[in-house]
Amino acid sequence: MTPRIPLGLIALLLAGPATARDLFVDNLAGYTVQARVLDAAGCAFPAPVQGAEPGTPTATDALERGLCLYHRATRSADDEAAAIRALDEAQTRGLPPVPQQLATLISGLSQCAQADRHMAAFRDSNGQAEFERTLFCRVRRGAQADLDAIRWDHALFEYADGLPAARTIDARLAEMAACHAGALSPDFDAECGLISQMPDTEIAAFVDEAVGASITRHFSGVESPITAMFSRKLLRAEGLVEGANAGIDRLTRDAAVVNAEHAALLRAYEGARDEKMGPIYDNYRAAILRATAILDEFDRWKGGLFLTAENINLRPKITERSGELAEEQARVQELAFTQTAQGLVASIRRLANADAENRALVDQLCRVYFCELLSRRASADTIRACRRPALAQNPLCLRPDGTIADGTLRVTFDGAVQQADIGALCRDAGVDAAFTVPGLAPAAANTCLAGMP
Repeated sequence: MTPRIPLGLIALLLAGPATARDLFVDNLAGYTVQARVLDAAGCAFPAPVQGAEPGTPTATDALERGLCLYHRATRSADDEAAAIRALDEAQTRGLPPVPQQLATLISGLSQCAQADRHMAAFRDSNGQAEFERTLFCRVRRGAQADLDAIRWDHALFEYADGLPAARTIDARLAEMAACHAGALSPDFDAECGLISQMPDTEIAAFVDEAVGASITRHFSGVESPITAMFSRKLLRAEGLVEGANAGIDRLTRDAAVVNAEHAALLRAYEGARDEKMGPIYDNYRAAILRATAILDEFDRWKGGLFLTAENINLRPKITERSGELAEEQARVQELAFTQTAQGLVASIRRLANADAENRALVDQLCRVYFCELLSRRASADTIRACRRPALAQNPLCLRPDGTIADGTLRVTFDGAVQQADIGALCRDAGVDAAFTVPGLAPAAANTCLAGMP
């Protein structure tokens, strides 16, 4: 059976790493499988990096252990199971894009090899070992999922030069093709309870036959269930209409009686209301007239308050002055004195808090630098980035041994060179001295980042 692998992709991978990298423009870092990894004694994890927590292998360690177990010359079923566990652990811990695709490929091939073992055991038992068939179907689904999940545009991995033919990309592609033709063949879909894809013509014929039978059975003829159902519904609807008309007539007669009683009661209510409201209205009118006379007298008294002993009325002068005050208020608002004063207050407040804000900013930058960029999890990437020519003179870059290149910041100000030690600067900002060193352990890095203001 033809393998489910794009031929263009196989040609691209067989063309060599240089051609593949020329076609991809995302500048992904490649991965080369080395002989030291495949021939490691006992396929044990490498020794932990200095400063790292003991017993905690990295994602790369787990990947290399899985590669070593899979490439053993006499690979056993236990080797394949251990390789799958190691590759799953590597992907769980987090791998870069290219090693991630390699781990997925080898995991899928390992599960495909396991599926072949279970199918062989099932056949050797003459179909009696049902558990082997169950295991075959389960592992087959895992192999299918891994091989379908590979992003071939990120598959920039290769084997080192000089390795035997069994340790090449060609060998892995041949194994993948054999897997698709063997364990992943659609012939086993029914064996595992899966439904194979039906051709479009077969689906169309099946649908037409089913639709035709349904129409003949339920809709054709006067005795079909659908026709009888509509007849019953029509009779029921006609009966409901007759009952509704009779009910409406009864409601109309009852409403006429209620309306007549309401009109009689309304006339009695209005007579009683007018009898009670007449005196209340008269008393209210008298009170309003008395209050109006009092208010008029008050206005005359209030007007006399603005007359001086010389009988000079001050109200026009007050009115004139109020106009000047309104103009002055408009002028102040037009010149934005209030906004200017508020801005001045904000500026004074910022100047008063400038030192504290500067210390907080330096504290944040120092924690990001030491606790994130130079932590154990990212130091290798930082060293690799510092190898670029543009960062050759950067005093904060890391050397290959993991130490800071210089650590002294220099700034030219007013013709003079000002310099400050990065460690002293961070400690003055409040960062603990224990956090101002490269290669922090994960626990220490998390504690350092948790204290960020």
